Amino acid sequence: MTLATFVPVPAHVPVPAFPALGARPAAVAAAVSRGAVVAVLAVQLLWPGGWGSAAWIPLVAGLLLGLPHGAVDHLVPGHRLGRSTARTAGIAVAYALLALVVLVAFRRWQAPALVLFVVLSVAHFGTGETAFHDLRRGRSPGVDVVGAVAFGAAVLVLPLLHHRGAVAPVVALVVPGSTGLLPAGPSRAGEAAVLAVVTVAVVVRISRSQQGPAAELVLLSVAALVVPPAAFFGAYFGAWHSGRHTARLLAEDPANADDLAAGRLRGPLLRFARTAALPTAAASGTVLALWAAAGGWQAFVAADLSVLAALTVPHVVVVCWLDAQQRRAARCVLSR
Repeated sequence: MTLATFVPVPAHVPVPAFPALGARPAAVAAAVSRGAVVAVLAVQLLWPGGWGSAAWIPLVAGLLLGLPHGAVDHLVPGHRLGRSTARTAGIAVAYALLALVVLVAFRRWQAPALVLFVVLSVAHFGTGETAFHDLRRGRSPGVDVVGAVAFGAAVLVLPLLHHRGAVAPVVALVVPGSTGLLPAGPSRAGEAAVLAVVTVAVVVRISRSQQGPAAELVLLSVAALVVPPAAFFGAYFGAWHSGRHTARLLAEDPANADDLAAGRLRGPLLRFARTAALPTAAASGTVLALWAAAGGWQAFVAADLSVLAALTVPHVVVVCWLDAQQRRAARCVLSR
């Protein structure tokens, strides 16, 4: 990591080679995501006793609400390469096989798989945030290492370290034979490091006149520290991360271009719902079966983690491919 990573870089030149986020879906996604996190934070601060034993409710709701945002991954390459039944089927099969490999690995090598899953999720959540902000300004997704690390670590690493006692039972169920309790000293040091990166990222955004993203990063960090991790992650995953990625997917589908240009959301949302319905139903059935078989919400979360990891890895591959395609399209236009 060089000094250039920490200082503002020249802005990307807006190009028409990729679909920027429509103003209305981006605004709706931003409002819903902020509202959800503010709501769980308000309950924790204003309701006597906070979330208490009810923290599992927003967690389970968020896990279910977040499922559709990856349900149309197999169709994303077709939006850019042209629709082909053979290509779509091949991508779906590869997606399923990769998910199966990850599921087996998560069940056989729990501890290293959990660590890798956390690292991958930090990268995915972080780059998802920076891409959303870039696309909302009509720019191709840039490479912002500090920004991505700050957003990703704030929503995942910070609650894991700050609330290590609360997450220990789940970790112990995921990694049999362990106490699940992270060491106190390294946890405090890691928490301080995350907050330092967050501070740098906030300062950089303010220096670039990006007060909105800076305020969002502060909001997420405060909520991660104050709200029980189960309630916070449910709100973040179900409303924040998934909602913003869905807004991006709406812009990717060429069939939505006219509606989004006119500020209409009903048609694009209905198209998305139709294409996501079957995969979402299958994933929801799996999650609900795990819920029925689990002995309490902590056992459910532990069992669901392996399924979530299996779905996340191929999803990350698709999103990384999409980011690369949009950056490549932008470079091609600039080189003409």
